[in-house]
Amino acid sequence: MITETQTRDIAFVLRCSGAATVGYLVAQTAGLPHPVWAAMSGIIVSQEKLGDTRQATIGRFIGTLLGVSIAVMIGTLFDRIGTDVAVDIAVAVALAAVAARRYPWIRVCMWTCPIVFLTATPGVPLWEVGASRGAEVLLGGIVGAVLHFVAECVVGWIHPRGQW
Repeated sequence: MITETQTRDIAFVLRCSGAATVGYLVAQTAGLPHPVWAAMSGIIVSQEKLGDTRQATIGRFIGTLLGVSIAVMIGTLFDRIGTDVAVDIAVAVALAAVAARRYPWIRVCMWTCPIVFLTATPGVPLWEVGASRGAEVLLGGIVGAVLHFVAECVVGWIHPRGQW
């Protein structure tokens, strides 16, 4: 008979693989331009315990929204004065780092800023780029969290006395 530990090992592998794949496919189907971020986000939120996945998902969502907001604000403001993207990244990451230093669970805000700037396409407004990156990350995070919840339900069904 398969042990609970073995079941959890298998569930972890399947839900991480599933989160990357399903996140990517859903983002691609939705027409989002960089579905890679949905795949990455689905894996990043997948932690060992369901409560940890919930915390990682919340931190990822809040940090992503903050990072997108900072990047769009700085990019829009600095575009008017004609700064180089390196300056935009430096200032945006510095502002995000202030928040991340105080609230480490939203550290993703720091790397969201360069992602927004470096995936921008000429002719596409920065707010649209930010909205797309945010949607991709949030979608992948939701997929990862849902698959973890489903996996815990299955493990609990297979091993009724198991701890969640």
